[in-house]
Parts: sequence; structure tokens; C-alpha cells
Amino acid sequence: MINVEYSIILLHTKLIVMIIKKILFCILLLSGLIYMVLFITSCKHLDDRPDISTMTFEIKAHRFEKDLFGLDSLNFEKEFNSLKIKYGNFFNLFSFQITSIGSPDSSLMIDHFRSFINDSNFRNIFLDCEKLYENFDKKNSDFTKAFRYYSYYFPGKTIPRIVTMISGFSYPVVCDSTTLGISLDMYLGPSYRFYSTLEPALPNYLRSRMQGDYMVSDAMKGWAESDYGIDESTSRMVDFMISQGRLLYFLDKIVPDAEDTIKTGYSLTQLEWCKVNEKKIWSFFIENKLLFSFDPNLMNKYVNDGPTTNGFPKESPGNLGKFIGWQIVKSYMAGHKEISLEQLMNEKSLQKIFDESKYKPLK
Repeated sequence: MINVEYSIILLHTKLIVMIIKKILFCILLLSGLIYMVLFITSCKHLDDRPDISTMTFEIKAHRFEKDLFGLDSLNFEKEFNSLKIKYGNFFNLFSFQITSIGSPDSSLMIDHFRSFINDSNFRNIFLDCEKLYENFDKKNSDFTKAFRYYSYYFPGKTIPRIVTMISGFSYPVVCDSTTLGISLDMYLGPSYRFYSTLEPALPNYLRSRMQGDYMVSDAMKGWAESDYGIDESTSRMVDFMISQGRLLYFLDKIVPDAEDTIKTGYSLTQLEWCKVNEKKIWSFFIENKLLFSFDPNLMNKYVNDGPTTNGFPKESPGNLGKFIGWQIVKSYMAGHKEISLEQLMNEKSLQKIFDESKYKPLK
């Protein structure tokens, strides 16, 4: 005789097993779809990058600071003159503009340089740079990759000579028509001992960026800015915003592996705050009629660096204008697939970029 109760339990068990199997099948199917979407998205992201594998040129930085501080004191004048010849225009740039230790009188110039490299503070800075950047292979590789992308997007443009130096905390990046100079002493880490002794003191928001991770992005931005800067004396707020946003878009293409925090100089918290509050930021600029202002005081508040932006929560970064400018440029390029990066950077009418961007934040 069949046990009815047992049969009912067995039936229920089979039903439960079938339901569990269906649930597991749905989970696996959903997981597969999610994986497929992520894979396609990932492939699309990679496909957006041009193929630079056929480019063979290599970047190897010239180490000016090593050559300078390595001059033989017993044969100083001869080696100094050889250094001048080796570095040519960059030597003059370093002497007269970056450090102001140069002199029209050659004998005085030699004495000034001798004093510079024998100064205990500068020598200690040099030694600290040596500890951190004695091996520059990784940076050479990063610069090679960046300039290969640059060469793809800007065919025929000059690939500069990279020269490292110690500027006495003057400039992180300097450019002339053929040379890109990088001050290693501006990338020694936020807690570097001499940064806190400078007068005026460097604010924390600047010191947080004074580390090696920012070097290549800063340098590529500086190189682009030397060609595609704007006349600040005649520019409106929106011109500053789009110009800075265009440089960020340039970095998106030239250093595609760099984090957005590196490119913008914002902290991760600040960047996320901007994304969440994009619509509010835009509304603020519109409602206060800021876009077409020439007021330098307003420029200072909204398109210049700072720890935060006055009138906004403390979570906001300084220079909110460049974040909005970045979004405007991305919107413009999304609607103009036929426009190359070079054409974008060469566009003189920033008003045109603004008008044709049809920018409208979604949230």
C-alpha cells in the first residue's frame, strides 16, 4: 500500500528541486548576459583606442640634473661649456627663465652655476631626486606610449626632447618649441620635507598632486597647452571652461590609462561629488549668469585652482569650471564623430564648441 503522505512529500521535493534548478538557470543566464555586456563594453572601450603597435620610436629622457650636478670640480669650466652645447636652447631656458641664475657675462655665469650645485640645499634636493628617480625606465615607457598616441592624433607634429631638471620648486613643466622640461623636485611626494618650509607655504591641495603618478599627465597637458592655450586677457568664463575641458579631453585620448583623478587633480571624493551634482553645478552657472562674464574675481573663484569652491559644499573641488567644460567638450565630440582630436584642438571658436555641444546634464 502506497504511503500517501510520503508521496506528497516526494512530489513537493521534486517541485522544489525543479524550482531551484530554474532559479539557478536564470541566475546563470543573467550572469552570462552581464558578462557579455561587460565584455562588449570592454572591447568597445579598447576599440576606441587607435592601434599604435606599428610605431617604433622610443622616448628616453635627457637627465640634465645628473649632468649638471655631476660636473667635475677640477675641470669645471670645460665640462660646463660642453653642457651648454649639449643642451642648447634648453640650457638658456633653464639659466634665464626657470632659475634666473644665468648671466650675460660668461665668467659670472660659471660662478653662479658653481654656487648653485655646491649649495647644500640644492644638492640635498638633487640627492632626494636621485633616490626616487635614478631609474627612469618606467617614466620613459609611459612617455613613449603617450607620445605614440600623440603622434597618431597629431601626425607631423614635433615629438619633443624630454629633459629632467631641478628647478628650485619653480615650475613642474616648461616647454619650448622642441623641448619638454620636467622638474623632478616638483614630484617628490606630498610629505616631502622641503615642501613645508617654502615661503609662501604650499597648500595641501597642491602638495597632494606633487607625486610621480601625476608627472606624465601634467607634462602632456603642458605640451598641449603650449600649442592650444587661449588669450586669457580677452576670455570669458565659458572660454576658460571649454579650454580647460578641451585639455582634459586631450588627456582622455593621449593618456587613456590615467585615472580621472590624475587628469583633473580632484580627489576621488571630489570627482564623485561633481558627477552626482553636475546638474546643480550647471544650474548655478546659468542662474548666476556666469558663463559670459569677464570679471577676473569670478574667474578666480570658478576656473582657478583651490582646495574647494566658495559657495559650494566642502566636498566640492576648486575649479568647478573645468569639470563642466570637460562635459561640454565630451558632449560636442559625441555629436560630431567626424571631428578629429586635432581639429578639436585647432578650433579657434570656443563659442562654436559651446553652441554645438547641446550640453544638458542628465542629473
